[in-house]
Amino acid sequence: MESIVNTDLGGYLRRMRERVRPEQRGLRPGGSRRVPGLRREEVAALAGVSQTYYTRLEQARTAHASPQVLLAIARALELDPDERDYLLKIGTPVSDPERPAPCEDQVSEATRMLLTSLGGVAAAVLNYRCDILAWNPLFHRLFAPHLDAEAPDHAGQRPNVIRLNFLDGEVRALYADWAAEAVSNVTYLRFISGNHRHDSRLAELIGELSIQSDEFAELWCRQRVANCVEGTKVLRHPAVGDMELMYQSADLQDGNILKVYHAEPGSPHEAALRLLAPAPAPAPGPAPVRSR
Repeated sequence: MESIVNTDLGGYLRRMRERVRPEQRGLRPGGSRRVPGLRREEVAALAGVSQTYYTRLEQARTAHASPQVLLAIARALELDPDERDYLLKIGTPVSDPERPAPCEDQVSEATRMLLTSLGGVAAAVLNYRCDILAWNPLFHRLFAPHLDAEAPDHAGQRPNVIRLNFLDGEVRALYADWAAEAVSNVTYLRFISGNHRHDSRLAELIGELSIQSDEFAELWCRQRVANCVEGTKVLRHPAVGDMELMYQSADLQDGNILKVYHAEPGSPHEAALRLLAPAPAPAPGPAPVRSR
């Protein structure tokens, strides 16, 4: 059964081969090279497999390979850990392609309590497709105040981070370095697609973005892979100005992801973030004294 999500092994191998300069692998860069990067026969030799077998992999005449062969090819192409893991995922058969995608769109009461307690940071719960299942008020005010605050609670309105970034002009304008944000979004989506090759909803998201955004389509075709779990972003918020925020992702027990944005304590960025926080609810007054 063919994958629903386009995780083409041959296309990935070609892209990775083309980016490796011959001198990186101790080969002469000159001669009659008609292609960028390494030749197929050079990758095969470096990986210790036959040229015929490697060519069959690139031409999709062989859909899968053993983990040992894939690891050897990963070393030959100097893949980083995320790229190697992705190659292992798409180069081996899906164990149960008929199994439906897990139902991960529920947020436990304990997780909702956690979000409420994180009042000083912007926090949200996402599934692996980057659908927003819940957010605290600060996350909502930081990224999408023009959307209904209750949108994550309704499947038909549920925002998707990557869809917002590429197709919503107000959200896209927040990023001071949009080019880096765009690459980060697409490389992450490519990374997680290796684990969910038969998820029709993920395939629909990728198809929608490819049709509606030429930029996304071009980046998706590059076949670059990276898992983005922490880093720093500069946001240009129309209400409070520029903020440098750190972000981190943590896996939850229910399979969802907790995404948190915070600023360096005591910095102007933290002060700007606090300006977006909703005013605290007034403390309850004293109970009325009943006359006897």
